[in-house]
Amino acid sequence: MAEPPPDALQSLIDDPNETLGAEYKAEVELATPLGRAKLARHLAALANHGGGYLIIGFNDELKPQEPRPALPTRDDVGRVVKRYLEPPLQCDVRTLRDAGQRTYGVIVVPAHGATPVCAAADGPQDAAGRVQGITRGVHYIRKPGPESAPLLTSQEWTPLIRRCALAERSSLLGAIEVALRGSTQVTSLDAVLASWIDAASVAYSRGVEANLPDRRIATARFHFAYAIETQGDPLKLSDLSGVLRRVAHELDQQVHTGWGMFHVFDGPIGPRFKTDPRLDEGDLEFLEMNLLEQDSKVGMTDLWRVTATGLASLQRGYIEDTHWWKDIPPGQVFSPNQMAMSVTELVRHASLFAREFGEATQVHFRCEWRGLQGRRLHDFHHPWMFSGHPAAEDARRARASATVGALEASWADVAAELAGPVARAFGIGHLMTPAWFVGQSAAWLPR
Repeated sequence: MAEPPPDALQSLIDDPNETLGAEYKAEVELATPLGRAKLARHLAALANHGGGYLIIGFNDELKPQEPRPALPTRDDVGRVVKRYLEPPLQCDVRTLRDAGQRTYGVIVVPAHGATPVCAAADGPQDAAGRVQGITRGVHYIRKPGPESAPLLTSQEWTPLIRRCALAERSSLLGAIEVALRGSTQVTSLDAVLASWIDAASVAYSRGVEANLPDRRIATARFHFAYAIETQGDPLKLSDLSGVLRRVAHELDQQVHTGWGMFHVFDGPIGPRFKTDPRLDEGDLEFLEMNLLEQDSKVGMTDLWRVTATGLASLQRGYIEDTHWWKDIPPGQVFSPNQMAMSVTELVRHASLFAREFGEATQVHFRCEWRGLQGRRLHDFHHPWMFSGHPAAEDARRARASATVGALEASWADVAAELAGPVARAFGIGHLMTPAWFVGQSAAWLPR
């Protein structure tokens, strides 16, 4: 039996690091009105930050709390949300263990939508009649410290209002474009995207040559890229890492794959800003994470790059070739479900990232799979319905373009179009329809 793949949430436990998007608590006192009010304040602030995590079981020094605290359930959190917050949130609650088998709770807080989250009720009063924990009518955000505090200034309102406007814009575009299926057009971004892909491929190949002994397996990989077409200004470089963290958090609520695409690690393996002389724009800065150069212990061969102008590229070895598939030798199998999950994750990531660009119109995708020859179909958790179908070719490529609204309303159409070439290489192209993607998507949600 294959082991489960790594999970990004586990890093919150294995390497605790309090940030604006991650609040650590020794416990939550659900038995007291004040404890419930404080929890509601943190949930509101994390939602208005663009989503985040509240981790339970660590003391102020980020060491395991002793004695171990009681952990809330999803129903416990739901009751707090219903009592104190408007509009209500659908928070998830997960239980994780550390190497010592201590149990921790992680409350996964989604981002606000078109309306920011506001306190709908006061917390309890102290002896002097002062409200404690949370105050009705107040919007809370995450501030340096970190802390969950009231939103006070116009500068603090700006990013919150912008995210609300982008969420509303995406929803409207999706509804309009369902009725008005305007044709997409190939633009000058084609040349830019081709150059972007080639430069990333060279960087990956050099990393394999310098750091990995088994080059045959290491060079078997998929390469996904996209370019956002926008008439607006690029993002600020100083905001890019935070934007990617927020997008990754929202993406995890739609497609939970463990280590998500474009995951922003903390510490020494975290992404760095770089340039590449192979690009036509030699001074173009991009954020790069390159696990080929790091002793990350993640066991993946990721190399991703993202620019503030909306270019993104990810290269990753097949999880089927890692030790998580310990019963099957590397290079032997190809999982249709893993491929479909990855393609869906790419499409949804592009859709969420495009929201950050106020005047984004289209997204252009390119996908490539290498090292297919000699592989047979085999799924991660159970045999595929046509196990054993061998690949007809060693490499396949796919391309698609879609409007921002179409990505919101018809993501499965785009995913099926991108998956088509590699599915046909294994003789199952007729099975991977948009309806099949929609049907499978429920299994990719976090549990």
